[in-house]
Order: sequence, then structure tokens, then C-alpha cells
Amino acid sequence: MTKSIKDSIAFGQIARLIPVVADSKKEERATSSLLASFMVVPAFASEVLSDLGAPIGKRSVIECYTEVCFKSEDKAKLSRPDGLIIVSSGSKTWSALVESKIGNFELRKDQVEEYLDLAKAHGIDAVITISNQYAITSRHHPIAIAKQKLKGVEVFHYSWLSLIAKAVLITDNKKIEDPEQAYILSELIRFYNHESSGVTQFTRMDSCWKDVCTSVMQKAALSKSSAEVQAAVGSWQQLLKYLALDLSMKIGQPVSVFLSRSKVQDQELGFQEDCAQLVSDHCLTAEFDIPNAASRIVLHVDIVRRTLNLSMRLDAPKDKSRATASINWFTRQLKGKPNTIDLVIRAHWPRRRPTTTAALVDILEKPEKLVPEGVSEIPSSIEVTRVVDLMARFKGAQTFVEDATKNFSGFYHDVGQHLVAWVAKAPKVKENVLDTTALPTIMSGANDIVMLDEGEGIVEPKEQVSSFLGRFMKS
Repeated sequence: MTKSIKDSIAFGQIARLIPVVADSKKEERATSSLLASFMVVPAFASEVLSDLGAPIGKRSVIECYTEVCFKSEDKAKLSRPDGLIIVSSGSKTWSALVESKIGNFELRKDQVEEYLDLAKAHGIDAVITISNQYAITSRHHPIAIAKQKLKGVEVFHYSWLSLIAKAVLITDNKKIEDPEQAYILSELIRFYNHESSGVTQFTRMDSCWKDVCTSVMQKAALSKSSAEVQAAVGSWQQLLKYLALDLSMKIGQPVSVFLSRSKVQDQELGFQEDCAQLVSDHCLTAEFDIPNAASRIVLHVDIVRRTLNLSMRLDAPKDKSRATASINWFTRQLKGKPNTIDLVIRAHWPRRRPTTTAALVDILEKPEKLVPEGVSEIPSSIEVTRVVDLMARFKGAQTFVEDATKNFSGFYHDVGQHLVAWVAKAPKVKENVLDTTALPTIMSGANDIVMLDEGEGIVEPKEQVSSFLGRFMKS
């Protein structure tokens, strides 16, 4: 397979860690440095490519090329992908074309579909796109691609920032033992973090965000199939990925947007559900998984009220007999912590009892304020929420992203990192129970029982032993 792919290349060059190209060619420089790092830092290549199907192991060989052009009869239509990756491991070979964009340049549907056709024609497994656009998972894509183009070949997408985040996490968690490889990866991170690289963060929603917010506030009808709603939801999903990446790099652990299995497999399902929620409820909701956190963080955006709602919900401890004890267990974890004056606590009760709500500062003093009158049960779960009123900044394409980013990481800093889920205590040994070491060891024969007492064997009839054991147990 590898030989046939290489034989079909008209020209191209091995990826260089420090490419010699003009300063204006930021795209070529960024792509070449990335692909070259795959060849010299296998841990980084594994982190990025293993989930895509590449057979990366200790004996794998990774070859990367840039500015690849394949042989064609029509030289006027020669395609030139930005890169080619070939991973060989024993008899297995996996390959992918790479198409990248830098700065404000966005991927083009026609170009990506052209490379999918090219990959299929040459037996290449996948097309990887890289840009400053965001997708919730690598198997989702920021642009809509015709499904017939995906028969026999897969398409994956990474934002430049997601690649930086993977490199940062590998470095922070010391997954690279070779000091030279660690140095190369740290230099790659340094390069991408510099403004001259062309790598940018997610800074603004689509311009349609303001239009949709205005329509909602004016009570105008929305359609989930309209271009404005779909553009706004597309920006929302990019923002979610950016928030996860931003917090990942701040805590040194991989934060992800939670998706059901069906949504992981079908990108369109999650997109359409978000469009429907925006149109019907004028809200958008997402959950985030954080390693070892007490629960997921829920981000709820209310367009009518122009608020961000951030919350975490924990099961109430089952070893408490009083409701106030359960509430104290929860609030004690936040007592004395800074930036908690605006937090609200909600108690969720069994038997369909209404949820009760009170400010954290109030129930720290009087937890009974959260307990409904006449209720002796403990709550089923307890939730902490921060509501942020963005006012006019809510519909600003840039200000909304700024405030969402600040408040999401701020909520984890002020609340999430302090909460611990309840865990049942290990059972204790009971006192004043039967001491089994005082019982003689018994060996049963056909008609007799041998009682071993301090190493001596005494043969007794079964009837006598049964009588003895009965008296012993009663005593």
C-alpha cells in the first residue's frame, strides 16, 4: 500500500521542522512544523492520530510530506494537498491527506470534497483538515460535506488550538521521557502561541448571533432551518469546543463537551437539537466533562433574560438522617471560599416535591431555609448555580465570547475544583460479636466428627458434637 501511494506522487518534499519558506507563507510553515513533529515525537503523533485509525505503536514508522502533488493525465487539474501522512506498522498501513488553513482563512467545501475524491482514487484512508475553526469532536466537521463523498474515505477536523492543547497536556503530564523530544514539542507550542504563526483563538460569534438575539428579544418568529439560526448554532458549537480547550490548558487535564453516543456518531443530530431548542425555548444548553470533577458543569444560555447559567449538581449523601445535615455537607465545601457571594443553592426533593432555592450566604447560617415545611426526608440532590447577567453584552458577537470564556473557567475555579462527590464509607467491624477463633475446628466423617482442639484430634459421635455446638451458640 505504502509503495503504491509513494509511486503515485508526482512531487513533494519531506516535512521540515524548520521549513525554509517566505514569511508570508504561514500556512506552509505551520503545517510543515506540525507534520515534522509527528515524525520525531511519536507520543504527540499517537495523541493526534490514534483516534483517527492510525496503527501507531512502538515499531510504527511515520512519514510526512508537504505540498504533495499526485500524477494525473490532466496536468491542468493537478491537486496539491498541504500534506500527506503515512503510518506503517508491520503489514498495516494508514494514510491521510492534510488540508490546512491559517489566520482568518476558512476551509472551502469544494476543496475538501476534491481532496476526498483524490484520497479515494489513490487508496488513501482519510482527509484531515486543520484551521482556526472548531468542531466538538475530530469526527465532526465545521462545514457540511456531501455524504456520498465519504464513501470509502473518512474526514476529520482539528482546530490549531486543539492541537496545541494536546501538546500542552502531553508536556504537562510528562508523557515524553526523551528530553530532546520534549524540547521539540515545547518549541512547537511556543511557535504556535506566537501571533506570527497565524494560529488564533475563538474570539467572536457569527454576525448572525446579534440578529438572532434581537429577533428573540423582539418576540419575532424563528425558523430552525433559517440561515441565521443555523449560523448562530454553528458558532455556539464552536464556542463550546473552545471553552473546553481553554479550560484544558488551564488545568492540565482534557476537558470535553459531553455528547450522547448517538450525537457522537451523528453530528447533524446534535446540531438540529440545538437549533430546535433555540427556536422553541430561546435557550442553548451544554454539559462539560472534567476529569475527576464531582459532576459535569452545565452551561445554560437564556437569550430572553440575557444570562449565562453555570451549575453543578451532586447526589445528596445517603448517610445523613436530617435534611439540614445533607445541606451542610454540601455548603461546607464552599464555606470560606472567595467569589462565592453570588452563588445560589437548589435542593431537589423526592416524591415530586418542588425544588427549593436560597442564596449560599443565607443557608450557610440557616440551612433550614432550604427545607420545605413539614418535610423530614433528605434531598435527592443538591445543585449550586451562578447566574451571570450579561445585559447588552449578551448579543455582542465578541463580548459574548469574552464573557462566556471568563465566567466558564471562573466557575470551575471558584466552585468546581472545590466540590467532592459523596462516597459511602467503608463498613466497620462490629463489636461484641461471636469470636469464631474460640470455636474448635471440625472435620466430618461418615458417622463421627473429628474436633481439632489445639492440634489434638478427638473423635466424637455426631450426636454429641451437635449437642455441644447448640449449647456453645446459646452461651
